[in-house]
Amino acid sequence: MKRSNFFIFILFFVLLFLAMVLPTFAVEKPKGYPTRPIEIVIRSGPGSGSEFFARSMTEEATKILGVPFQLTFKAGAGGDIATSYFFDQPADGYTLEEASPTMVTNVVLGRANYKLDDFIWLVRGAHDISAIHTRADNKQFQTFKDVQEFCKKNPNIGLTVAGADAMSFDHVWVELLNKRGKVNLKFVPFPKSSMRKASFQGGYVVFQSDELIDLESLYKAGISKPILIGYTKRIKKYPDVPCTKELGIENYLGRWRGFCLKKGTPEPIVKYLEWAFEQSFKSKRMQDYLEKELGHDRTVFMGREAFTKDIMEEYNIFTEIMKELF
Repeated sequence: MKRSNFFIFILFFVLLFLAMVLPTFAVEKPKGYPTRPIEIVIRSGPGSGSEFFARSMTEEATKILGVPFQLTFKAGAGGDIATSYFFDQPADGYTLEEASPTMVTNVVLGRANYKLDDFIWLVRGAHDISAIHTRADNKQFQTFKDVQEFCKKNPNIGLTVAGADAMSFDHVWVELLNKRGKVNLKFVPFPKSSMRKASFQGGYVVFQSDELIDLESLYKAGISKPILIGYTKRIKKYPDVPCTKELGIENYLGRWRGFCLKKGTPEPIVKYLEWAFEQSFKSKRMQDYLEKELGHDRTVFMGREAFTKDIMEEYNIFTEIMKELF
């Protein structure tokens, strides 16, 4: 091997090695942080999707930070028990809260004793896709265009759709679909997923609004199928199902999960945690979680700047819809 080629060969592997190890040192570790376990406040009880998300998202971050994460479950009052506890803790980077759209809707509805800018919206690690589902035996409505055509001819008839609680995220998604998709879906709230499914399968409501993964078993059993997904493109798992974007409907709302810090947390700690979670998001366990729990290829991760911007855009949409409902 010629001497020049040898040095090129060595240089290639040196650069490859640096590309692999440099991300580990991309953000300077704050002096004296962390020295003890970091608490994550969960807005629901053990065994929930929030717990699975938090454990998946923190596995690699634990190795990076060198301390464990401790989950504290504070269910009740629409998550405000958890948030009240969270705000009672110092802004020192040792307490995070698992974030969800409920925090936004609570502010819009005046149910919260906090403002959105009281938080540092650190990272988003999951973002699901909302969908409208029909029963496989409902010959009248097998496509969303069937729904649009029916509503155009029958503007005074509301087609019932089962969803989560009134004034919930589901409710906003459906009402935004009504407004921008020129349909007339009558939202019927159910507090439990089992109740929504039973009502839908029994024909007591025409449609069900839920994430794709939640009704996947009914789809595989030939009981139901999605007819519209709230996204900017079709997804690999359901290539025949149109998205809102292609139908000219600007509605891409989907449930998300992330972490936030208390406003006032020192900037070096904020940057360090944001970076650590970004690295952790790439871990095999987190990617396996996304595949199992979400089952689609939607772009998910957001750092602080993008996540904060997204939160405020959602706040504006929720405010617009809630004003029209009252």
